[in-house]
Amino acid sequence: MADYTDPAFKAQVDKIAIDTIRNKMTDTVYFKDRDSKFIWNNVGHAIQLGVASPDDLLGKSDFDFFPKDFAQSARDTEITVMASGEPICNIIEELVLDDNNVRYFMASKYPLYDDKGEIIGTWGVSKDVTDQKVLERELQRSYSKMELLARVDDLSGLYNRRYFYEKLEQMTSLYNSREDGSTFSIIVIDVDDLKMINDQFGQMSGDIVLRSIADTLLSNTKKADTCFRIGGDEFAVALMDSDKMKALGIAKQIINAIASKPVEIEGKKEKITVSAGLVTYDKENPSLSELLSVAERKVNKSKREGKNQVSF
Repeated sequence: MADYTDPAFKAQVDKIAIDTIRNKMTDTVYFKDRDSKFIWNNVGHAIQLGVASPDDLLGKSDFDFFPKDFAQSARDTEITVMASGEPICNIIEELVLDDNNVRYFMASKYPLYDDKGEIIGTWGVSKDVTDQKVLERELQRSYSKMELLARVDDLSGLYNRRYFYEKLEQMTSLYNSREDGSTFSIIVIDVDDLKMINDQFGQMSGDIVLRSIADTLLSNTKKADTCFRIGGDEFAVALMDSDKMKALGIAKQIINAIASKPVEIEGKKEKITVSAGLVTYDKENPSLSELLSVAERKVNKSKREGKNQVSF
């Protein structure tokens, strides 16, 4: 059985450990002097930098192998480590080689001491984490896409009812914090006689009508505004920075645009109209449920009074 306290055994283990790190470790290991020039490197580092042997790195620095910005960032970190005596760990370094080639490394840098306890440089370890970063970005893109799909109505391409309520909460929070008197308005829109179209021509024809209305809403609102399909034949538009009079003009524009754009159904042009209700948010009466109830009542008023109009 080995005597773990035997100096000869310890020296042998130290040599094995150093040789293993130098020759077998795939992560890069390096030691630098106070000028950030290499004084010891492992084979993994030589391979990464494209030289035949670790000895070919001696006396050189990151500036000999990397773009200036990347090398200077590493140098600045090493200066900080030497000044503070504290390591800086798990730094994500981005190395841009060209427009189509970016590598990522996770690096940790430590102060290097001599046998008198004086800091004489730095040493560090870095690992290529490019595949991991690429995967993380792909997952983030997938998550963002799924999150967007969860907010979008499949048929119309507009935002759905779920996001309608989420957006209203965001808007009320925003305008409640403002002191300039600005506000927002909501137009709730119901398609007139869609059931008759479905009964006469079929569900697919009704879907064509809904998509046509969605397109008209998008083309008659600003980028800052948000359009929703919140029910089977019901839409809504949230208008940023719009008081009642400004919103009324937009609502009338939408209604007229829909009425003046017949939808082709089975070879025939069918005139489509909508009834709308307009409400404007008042932070003195902040209940969203009441605001939406008022909007629905105004839609019903437009229906009773002949359709193809907005009540406010």
